[in-house]
Amino acid sequence: MQGTESKESAAERIAREMRETRAETLELFDAAREEDLHRSPGFGFRPVIWHLAHIGVFESYWLLQKLRGLPSPDERYERVFDPIATPREESRDLPSRAEMESYLARVRASALDSLAAADFDSTDPLLTAGYVFHLVLEHERQHQETLAYLLHLLDPARKRRPARAAEVDETVADESVADDSQSSSASDARTVEVAGGEFVMGAVWDAFAYDNELPPHAVSVNPFRIARLLTTNEEYAEFVEEGGYQRREWWSEEGWTAREREAWECPLYWSRCAEGWRARRMFDEGELDARHPVVGVSWHEAEAYARFRGMRLPTEAEWEWAASWDAARGERRRYAWGDEEPDETLCNFGGRRWGTTEVGRFKAGASPVGCLDMTGNVWEWTSTEFAGFPDFRPVPYPEYSEVWFDGDHRVLKGGSWATRAPVLRTSFRNFFRRHFRIAFAGIRLAADA
Repeated sequence: MQGTESKESAAERIAREMRETRAETLELFDAAREEDLHRSPGFGFRPVIWHLAHIGVFESYWLLQKLRGLPSPDERYERVFDPIATPREESRDLPSRAEMESYLARVRASALDSLAAADFDSTDPLLTAGYVFHLVLEHERQHQETLAYLLHLLDPARKRRPARAAEVDETVADESVADDSQSSSASDARTVEVAGGEFVMGAVWDAFAYDNELPPHAVSVNPFRIARLLTTNEEYAEFVEEGGYQRREWWSEEGWTAREREAWECPLYWSRCAEGWRARRMFDEGELDARHPVVGVSWHEAEAYARFRGMRLPTEAEWEWAASWDAARGERRRYAWGDEEPDETLCNFGGRRWGTTEVGRFKAGASPVGCLDMTGNVWEWTSTEFAGFPDFRPVPYPEYSEVWFDGDHRVLKGGSWATRAPVLRTSFRNFFRRHFRIAFAGIRLAADA
């Protein structure tokens, strides 16, 4: 939120964003029948519909109980839809969608009362610049992406494209990517040379950020090379065909153990057919899109693929430098292309297309060093362990970040086709366990200079 905005205009904008975000959330649940929403989509995850009421419980906790000291509007919901109070395996026999939406409406009415009464100039850290309202909005937007992950697990035949799905003008981006493509037969990807130096890493803007993006701090980066484009399905298929899942030499000890335990033979949504490879998309299944980025791979698979190419995964600092450091201006970019808000000419984001796009499509979205798709399309695994920055302080609760500083989680950067605009900032740190595959996560290779 800009410091020059008045309290009234800031509140109005937040109210509008709350309405728009909620409409997007409800639209996601229109993609499947309610009976399927009440089942686990697989891998032990909670039923998809659990997330609907959880979003309301989170909003209630922060905007009603913490902010105003009001009692819980429904103690049963507070228990059942709290991920700590009720484990995954006990999240069954859930209320209907209609009942959940009624609960959401009651919470939202009170939340808007909280917004109307809020003093954004308060010294209360929850209120300053509307922090707690942005926290609730960002939480819902992140759950929208989680919902997309879970919906993708469902059989395409059991889903339908929501009627209100945004129409995208596919002519706005430059589709001529052939000259810039990585050669599918090359032993390494086409890279750009990135000079080393020092920059300020983390959230440097006067806007909402999570505790793990703070505090901004100076880091030094050695010269390195980084792939201009994301790894494509075609390129990753070479790894598979050359025995990538059978040859031990490309895997770490823990990665090989995970591969054997999980019986991985290819990315999550791939299947072999007489003609080669097929892939499940959100609403259909068909021939693998060769020039789209590979997705549905764990950190272990990404690491093994990098070794196969004689390269490695970038560190978080390298990625952030390549994505955001504008040497000509001597400052960071909020998004890869600059500070202006994302639109359909710059990247694939916000669930507009319900899937990935061909790599390198959005030339206008290039990063300062010339890398494409660093904002949107697929998340990018880094080699960096998820941990706090120097002088990290948990705010406003340790369960968002601190409890996941466990040595297993790795940082992902950049956002995906399902990520909402505010979460696309180059400082945002996504994090998943190394064996996690259902995220819309892919690979960008790097190497020492």
